[in-house]
Amino acid sequence: MTFLDPVTSEASIVTDSAEWQALIDGPFREVADIYHHPDFVAIEARRIGATPGLVVAKAAGRTVGLSLLFRPIPGHPELCDATSVYGYNGLLYSSPNGEPAPLEALAAIERALYLRGCVAVFNRSHPLRPAQLPGRALSGETLLLDLAAGQDAYLRGLADGHAYDLRRMRAAGLRAEVDMEGKHLEAFHQMYLATMNRHGATAGYRFPLEVVRGHFQLPSNAAQLWLAWDGDRLVASALFFRGRHCAHYHLSASDRQASKHPATKLILDAFIRSEIALGQRTSLHLGGGVGAAMDSLNQFKRGFGAKAVPFMLTRWIVRPADYDLLSEGLAAADYFPLYRSPI
Repeated sequence: MTFLDPVTSEASIVTDSAEWQALIDGPFREVADIYHHPDFVAIEARRIGATPGLVVAKAAGRTVGLSLLFRPIPGHPELCDATSVYGYNGLLYSSPNGEPAPLEALAAIERALYLRGCVAVFNRSHPLRPAQLPGRALSGETLLLDLAAGQDAYLRGLADGHAYDLRRMRAAGLRAEVDMEGKHLEAFHQMYLATMNRHGATAGYRFPLEVVRGHFQLPSNAAQLWLAWDGDRLVASALFFRGRHCAHYHLSASDRQASKHPATKLILDAFIRSEIALGQRTSLHLGGGVGAAMDSLNQFKRGFGAKAVPFMLTRWIVRPADYDLLSEGLAAADYFPLYRSPI
């Protein structure tokens, strides 16, 4: 075993939802986001056939946590690996002075993972938290909009092309509205699947309706479903999650055959204005391009005045000997963990 540092503190893996929630409401209250709540992680665990767990360590008077989904490795009942939820997870660590999490806490987390039989960890960083896990690497950028700057700043940052399209759509009678009760959730889901088909998305992005409905109904998500209408025709829709400090543009869909207008812009503009007026969250996380690339999706999101922040991915090998054995003979480029490569 090669740990980060001599293990001078202990870590545990919390699976009880009440104990987990107490940590979210206690030491992690100011840093936890929707993706760290036990009810959110539980839905994701059911979706991929995993077991949820919050790895917690205490060191130097601080509490450090990492929420994960533990997946069994077929043919190896004594081993598993772990991944973060679909979203932006990262390390839970509150520091008033901005110093990094204590190395002894990370070492304790690594030891707890090792003893759990966890071979490797894949984790997506959170846009508002520094990435501190071993095996982290820059994977591109993701985009944040400063809601706290107010509406005037938002309008100044809006791209001319976006502003023009918004005026044109409103003049044509298009409108955006929020569906607080989720009455149109099934219609949104059908449109979302059609959008994924149009873009050739892999199976991992084709979320079942029960998962989308489960996320929408979670109190911790404070979710909103926004719709754009061209007359009586639904032409675009988007699902937003709203955490304590940050809102997230989670899923989006559009019907290109129903309208010639870029109605998703209307939805995002309406949501942003609504959140600024509400004044409860400081940021809107729009995500990045496909695979965090600098592509047309990235440029579309930048048009709302969003700023780039680094997007880090963690590929952490906890048990190197087991990882090498499981990956023997495989050579898939940039796939982690390698032994799960479809090639």
